[in-house]
Amino acid sequence: MTNASDNASDLDLMFRDVRREERKETNWIAKIRLFDGQEIATSVKDISASGARLAVPEGMELPERFMFRVIGRDFVCAVKVVWRRGSHVGVQIERVGKLEAKAVKQPEPEAAVPDTSGGAIRGLRGSRISAF
Repeated sequence: MTNASDNASDLDLMFRDVRREERKETNWIAKIRLFDGQEIATSVKDISASGARLAVPEGMELPERFMFRVIGRDFVCAVKVVWRRGSHVGVQIERVGKLEAKAVKQPEPEAAVPDTSGGAIRGLRGSRISAF
């Protein structure tokens, strides 16, 4: 007699065998973005070129299609829900878009301070500013 966990592991093996691409295990922090503007915190547990597995609250209702963005990465994915088991949802990636880099605001130059040292060489430490 087989139990439910044996059947679940058999299904997992079956799904792994039919995947077109190998999935990379991750633990990326991400945001699901619904088309009404609502954002839901999530994490990407694994990803491939064609799909991903996301962790979401178990009772959270999700539409068939939505977008997700990985925090700290410059892309967003439009996805379609393929399966749902407990707190995980499998999605098919339909489109990937590149996000524009945010412009970094340069600090305002400080006003020149008149040299009152009379030419003395003091304060050289820290007087050079490195770009690194």
